Amino acid sequence: MSGRPQLNLFSGIPPREGRGSRVLPALLFFALLAIPGACLGDTIYLKNGRKIVAESTRKDEKSVVFLRGENEISIPLSLVDRIEKSEMPPPQRSSDSGVAEDLPLPPPPEFETESEGDAGVVKEDAIDEAALLSLDNDVLRNPSVQNRHRLAQGYQEAAVFLTRMGDAEGAIAKYRHALKFAPDDTALTLSLGYLLVKQHHHNEAIELLLPAATRYPRSPDIPMLLGSAYYASENLDRAIAEWNKALAIQDNPRLREALQRAEQERSVAGSYEELRTQHFLLRFEGGDARALGQQVLRTLEGAFQELQRDLDFYPRETIVVLLYPQETFRDIARSPSWVGALNDGKIRVPVSGLSSVTAELARILKHELTHSFVRQITMGRCPTWFNEGLAQLEEGATTAGLGTQLARAMADGRLPPFATLEASFMDLPPDQVGMAYAKSLAGLEYLRDTFGPGEIPRLLKTIPSNPDFNSLLQDHLRLSYPAFEQEVATYIVKRYGS
Repeated sequence: MSGRPQLNLFSGIPPREGRGSRVLPALLFFALLAIPGACLGDTIYLKNGRKIVAESTRKDEKSVVFLRGENEISIPLSLVDRIEKSEMPPPQRSSDSGVAEDLPLPPPPEFETESEGDAGVVKEDAIDEAALLSLDNDVLRNPSVQNRHRLAQGYQEAAVFLTRMGDAEGAIAKYRHALKFAPDDTALTLSLGYLLVKQHHHNEAIELLLPAATRYPRSPDIPMLLGSAYYASENLDRAIAEWNKALAIQDNPRLREALQRAEQERSVAGSYEELRTQHFLLRFEGGDARALGQQVLRTLEGAFQELQRDLDFYPRETIVVLLYPQETFRDIARSPSWVGALNDGKIRVPVSGLSSVTAELARILKHELTHSFVRQITMGRCPTWFNEGLAQLEEGATTAGLGTQLARAMADGRLPPFATLEASFMDLPPDQVGMAYAKSLAGLEYLRDTFGPGEIPRLLKTIPSNPDFNSLLQDHLRLSYPAFEQEVATYIVKRYGS
């Protein structure tokens, strides 16, 4: 089989060097909850009703320290109601439980909060719109620094809440509104720019951040975000220029790595031609490949319409597609030999020897385009098995070819459980990859055949607000992960078992 997993290289927020353990204001660690990270274990329940899920925790007389990625974050013990320890260590994963692009992004800016007892504008798990309106009116009556600061705090709290609930577009609207009243607020600008890049609104991010770069020339975060927006838009010259600006202000190993990759891609793509349609920017080697490129675009546009119907979603931003010779693909992708195509925010496909779109190439394009849809629907939080199973389902694959072998393996419990297949398949031993894909497809076939095809987009749209897939299964299907595991095994054994 031709493996087509997603690279899973960036998740959430890279730590700034030298910060170490630090105390964060309450609103910031709510912001951290909105950012996908590593698989988490312990749960910290706060006295205000919220909770923080962390990889590990420890406490002393004054504070609770928890681990998120490479950061140790400390919060006052007075804010904590209780801590529930995970009974077993979380499964290791290389990155976020989903597909994320290799974009270097700065951490979100820190906001001070009101006094500890102040309920703010989020009360009882809902935004108090009247409180926000009051902040607006206060600034209109008296646009003092203090009133603008309070407005920025209130809208930041509302936007973080919306992001945590999976409504990133609503959060973007809150940030935009706040900037009308506080247009020079750096933290609001960075927060909005960060979310625009994460939501693939790259042109809007560029429009926002270019003036900010002039106002704040010593900020490394603004050119870092700008470079990421340009890179995702396939404007490699501007991406490299902005990332060099950021590095000149502050060194960042992750950014240096991204810059090296962008320079390598520019050296390859410098001679490439491009074609555009309403939804795609296609780049390819020139000459005889132009006819192939036009066929690829027609194929992609057809697949776009089918996915829009199947998943009830319409991506707004242009999707970048790159066609490579085989050797160039290997140099750029840096992926295992079994990977036949790649989607790391851009769709990358090797097409050596092809002069027209074959049935196999059409399937690959549909598969990779499905990943682009899923990334935007789920904010990059989709478990890999669900993502890969859906991509196979959409390309027209079935479990029939491996049905008997899959049934035996699932009946004997010889395959990794779905919970451990949330991570990237890149780290799997090569001899396990085929069955991991087959099991992923089996899970999606079970969902489609048991609950109907409409259940799949419903689950996808719920993932941003509930990235814990075990909890999501229980809430929507009344199934725990182990129960889901058993149901899928029974479904496959019934179909293919002897």
